[in-house]
Amino acid sequence: MVTATDPRTLQKGYTDGPGDRKLRLSVLLATGLETAFLVFLTVFLFRHANPMGDGMGMVGASVAFMFIFLPFTLPALILSKESRHLAVAAFLAGLAAVLYFLLWLEALSELGIRAAPWD
Repeated sequence: MVTATDPRTLQKGYTDGPGDRKLRLSVLLATGLETAFLVFLTVFLFRHANPMGDGMGMVGASVAFMFIFLPFTLPALILSKESRHLAVAAFLAGLAAVLYFLLWLEALSELGIRAAPWD
């Protein structure tokens, strides 16, 4: 049986140790929050879309899913669940968080909602 502490698996990208557990937990938390944000963004766009419009208000949810969640968040989640290549998983999760933030700012500007009252 091959375990995560076996030298053969450590050569294949598996990690183990207290620092790695914290990084793994951090990436899992980040990807969980990003997934929750994707659900929030979909509900937000659905509620703020023009009911008499052409449905283009929901494109933001599709963009978030296809161009941020699938290539960045999902691989980071899979890598962190398997405890493999945690540095790559952390980079992907961080990049996805930045892209979600930029998409959020763009969605607010497209809907005509001010990002903050002090702007």
